Amino acid sequence: MDPKITAKEAAEFLGISSRQLYKRILDAELPHTKTLSTVAFGYPAARQVFRLNIKPQTISFQIVKGGTGKTSLACAVAIRANLYGLRVLCVDLDQQGNLTNSFGVDAESLPVMIDILAEGYSFDEAITRVAPGLDVLASRIENALLDDVIKLKRLKLDEVYRLPFNKLKEKYDLIVVDCPPNLGQSVAAVTLAVDQVVAPVVPENYAISGLKATKAAIQELQQSYHVTIPLRITVNKYDPRAVLSQEALKIISGDSEYNDELMHAYVHASTEFPNAVARGESIFDTLKATQAKRDIDQLTRELLQLDSSQCEPAVFIESHQEESFA
Repeated sequence: MDPKITAKEAAEFLGISSRQLYKRILDAELPHTKTLSTVAFGYPAARQVFRLNIKPQTISFQIVKGGTGKTSLACAVAIRANLYGLRVLCVDLDQQGNLTNSFGVDAESLPVMIDILAEGYSFDEAITRVAPGLDVLASRIENALLDDVIKLKRLKLDEVYRLPFNKLKEKYDLIVVDCPPNLGQSVAAVTLAVDQVVAPVVPENYAISGLKATKAAIQELQQSYHVTIPLRITVNKYDPRAVLSQEALKIISGDSEYNDELMHAYVHASTEFPNAVARGESIFDTLKATQAKRDIDQLTRELLQLDSSQCEPAVFIESHQEESFA
């Protein structure tokens, strides 16, 4: 996995020309690649290019329904945020370990969350570096017992993950949690620990039922613990040519219960996500401009409320070198 952002994409975000950005990259001697007319770079350069000043936050991807693509979205958003220069930790709590597998991590020899809660392993022992500025706390089948451990040890739901996540925010700008599709103790504890919950909905029959159950569970937690838990809804696997996709979007957007929570950004149906995983890559390993990359970029920006005003003044040295590129 070797994710990159192109200078063209970065320049558009910063509101400058690609030529200006390339001059700055050269003068600061930041690591980058140039293929024909395309310049691209990864996290080490992005950290200096964007210098985003944002409040650290934790986001969970969860919904009581399988097949919504939450893992693909969690992985892609984490990588895109990393390409904006943010230090990102992905926490895989789904016993299927799909997020772990997406990063090519073998969790068999690693401590996972069940080991942290039941055996006292530290987070530092469990966290694995998968790319510069991008780490993962892996998962395996034993995490299916997380609910039992929380009950047996009588752990406080509002402290199980909130306290360690808050501590981890001293090190990371963003923590992305991939939850299993259920309403157990562990998912409830995550819900009480994050700054916002993202619920992906797919346009298919009965797609709204999982969303209703998820929102009801969140509302119950809010009432029991007297907290506010922001819920964000995004439509995934959207196909504008399919009647069902149009109807699903119309139902959600037209329902007053979800009006304030429905995001503007949605993700089109695409084979790019599974194909990238099959190749052991991310959708951002290619320099080609794709719909999937554009969708995830918009989703990431909206979730984190990213814009160029959050960028600290650049430390680049001005240059007058001219070179044509895209």
